[in-house]
Amino acid sequence: MKKLTIITLLAVFSVTLFAQYDEPTAPDYKLIERNIKNSSSNLNYSNLMERYELGDSTMTIDEMRHLYFGYVFQPTYNPVDTSQYNAKMATVLNRQHFSEENYQAVLQFADSLLTEDPFNMRALSAKLLVYAQKNNVDAYKKTARKRNIVQRAIISSGDGMEKSTAYYVIKVSHEYDLLGFLGFQFGGQDKIERNCNCNSLTLAPNRFGVDKMYFNISPTFDYARRKGGGKI
Repeated sequence: MKKLTIITLLAVFSVTLFAQYDEPTAPDYKLIERNIKNSSSNLNYSNLMERYELGDSTMTIDEMRHLYFGYVFQPTYNPVDTSQYNAKMATVLNRQHFSEENYQAVLQFADSLLTEDPFNMRALSAKLLVYAQKNNVDAYKKTARKRNIVQRAIISSGDGMEKSTAYYVIKVSHEYDLLGFLGFQFGGQDKIERNCNCNSLTLAPNRFGVDKMYFNISPTFDYARRKGGGKI
């Protein structure tokens, strides 16, 4: 019953946000690739990325999906997390008290992470923390809109309750960042599922009684195959 409750809540959330879709819909990567390469289309990738960097609040969910999922076709796409800046940023954020120098360090590390991965929700959230403390309203709103674009694109793709309705993400790290947005905590087990392009994360005990969440990471597997295998 509790599991049905969370599915119902996510369904209502999705319908509210994504009126263009009858229900959460898996991305059609072939169609997305074709659309983002059309220079005369509003879905052309360079135009979408420019609007994202500006924190454009007028982007439709279809444009958000083409932006996020279309990134896998860009030459800078790399789903492997090897950045040195994650640990550096985390070290600063774990401090009990922040100096001006600490705030600037967080922004610097976050920007470095976003250069490597423009949809790094952890980095966007870190910037929001700094902007809130510094009362930088304009920068806060712009960054909040960017994070919202990423979250909405992912949420539009599934509900995460089953392999067949997994959330689609383009990097494994985005799975962990989405858990916090949904109000869950990681339960300790990260598993590649058999016979599908899915990864699953166990969840810490929660009021909905959900034990596990599924994520489709097909672009990550495709990338690994192109590179001859290796860590994902």
